[in-house]
Amino acid sequence: MSFEPENDLERTLMRASKEPAARPEFYRLLLESDLFVIGQVEGRAPGEAGHAIASGEKVQIMTSKTAKGEPFIPVFSSLSRLRTYIHDENGYLALKGRPLFETVPGAMFILNPGSEYGKELLPQEIAGLLNPVGRTVTMDKPTKVLIGQPAVYPHDLVDALKEAFARRRDVLNAYLIQIAFQDGDQPPHPLIGVETTGDWQDVSQEIGRVVTALPSGLQVDAVRVDRAQPEGIAASLLQTAPFYTRA
Repeated sequence: MSFEPENDLERTLMRASKEPAARPEFYRLLLESDLFVIGQVEGRAPGEAGHAIASGEKVQIMTSKTAKGEPFIPVFSSLSRLRTYIHDENGYLALKGRPLFETVPGAMFILNPGSEYGKELLPQEIAGLLNPVGRTVTMDKPTKVLIGQPAVYPHDLVDALKEAFARRRDVLNAYLIQIAFQDGDQPPHPLIGVETTGDWQDVSQEIGRVVTALPSGLQVDAVRVDRAQPEGIAASLLQTAPFYTRA
């Protein structure tokens, strides 16, 4: 049976399987969309469970095992995917992705098992999505820094950041250079500079979500750029052409 997407999450899942730049948007929707699991709320008859789960109610979620015997929780991007997977009258729960993953920390999930489009979600991957960390560069003491343009341009990173920044009204311009600390043991890596009218911590976490979603394991730093007071690295960033400018 061919996979016909029924919602934005499924459409983005299909894109993300072929386009790395779509993966951060897929992960964002995964946390914000309704997901379906096989289970029930204690004290309710199967089938009564739905979106509204009262505070303090306990849920029972069905687990399964992989071919290697590893336990996982089947999770589905739509109710029809769940009904294709099971053929009896099991109860189900519909929860937003974030509270679902927070309910069972440390669990492995498989999205749409047996379907043409799905994904294995490992515990460390989910933890990174729930608590993204954006590395912010601060210069508290004189530091020798080598800057330039990367020999291999990180197109997947840039494309994904463009998509993420386009959804925000507070990002004005974004720049990229390669940075290396001469006295440190870190390899050269990209530094993203952002001009923003919003909260820098929130923008930094957005960058962290994008980096977490990419498969490359690339180290990325970020710094806020103040055009009114361009100093140090920010001044160097302003000498480069932005890879993103808000229309």
